[in-house]
Amino acid sequence: MESYSNAPLQQILQLKMTAIKSLIKIRIAFYPKKKNGFLLWFFTFFLVLFFVSKGYSSEIQSPADEIEKWHFSSGPKQTQMLELFTSEGCSSCPPADRWLSNLKNSPDLWVSIIPIAFHVDYWNNLGWRDPFSSRGNSFRQRTYRQLRYVNAVYTPSFILNGLEWRGWFNQDPIPNRTHKDVGELSLEATMLDNKIIFDANFIRSGVTGTKIYRSTSSIQLTLNVALLSMNQKTDVPLGENKGKTLHHDFVATNLQSIPYPVASVIDEESQPLNWQGELDLTTCQDCAIAAWVSKTGNQQPIQATGGYLKWWD
Repeated sequence: MESYSNAPLQQILQLKMTAIKSLIKIRIAFYPKKKNGFLLWFFTFFLVLFFVSKGYSSEIQSPADEIEKWHFSSGPKQTQMLELFTSEGCSSCPPADRWLSNLKNSPDLWVSIIPIAFHVDYWNNLGWRDPFSSRGNSFRQRTYRQLRYVNAVYTPSFILNGLEWRGWFNQDPIPNRTHKDVGELSLEATMLDNKIIFDANFIRSGVTGTKIYRSTSSIQLTLNVALLSMNQKTDVPLGENKGKTLHHDFVATNLQSIPYPVASVIDEESQPLNWQGELDLTTCQDCAIAAWVSKTGNQQPIQATGGYLKWWD
């Protein structure tokens, strides 16, 4: 993972050109209009090159102008994605939430495992409305049931790489269910004006420099991107967890699913599939990001990546 800062390019250029124009006007006043035209042109050209290359940094760069960028990449081998379906209205869910939060201390985090907590809304009628819940999260869990990847809809429920995993109830370690080369997913994330602008690329596995015919068309692939709220705390006054203070991490917010727009079963020299979009940061001030690719209409993750978004000191 990489992170770096710089000032917005468009603003830099505007300020530079304003300064350059002012200097040019001053110089024009000292040159005759009919003579030395070539010298005036040469001086102006040289001045533009100088300020563009060296910058007017002392005048324009400030902490307020800085933006943040991050780069995340999965590598070619499949990164496992662990989903927890949970709810603040469920009395048996807090232990699962705490267990998921402990993955913050795991060396496998963001390397071989991407954890995501989806808060469902079907327990909201038991006296307490989970503020992190959504109908979309409940629909995602029910879709797994409809696709027969899980046997029932319940909480807490863990799904590993799109398949039900009940090992948590027996305190089993997370199994490694895959060693496959599935392709590399990379994600560029930029914070700008309370938004995350993302640019994702997925290079499907294959031999570079060859035409590859695939059984799965690119239009059948969907990029999923979500912000993950970290270090969340809720004092619950009602419902099954009445009087408890609940802590959460990796909470899915602002999930977007973007189908690939162009149909192709051929990779020309393993060219990457590209998606672009943006996510609203106003509801996630302490967060991470996760991205995964799946077949359209099939929620099983093919490849995943992610990491922390940190822009504060």
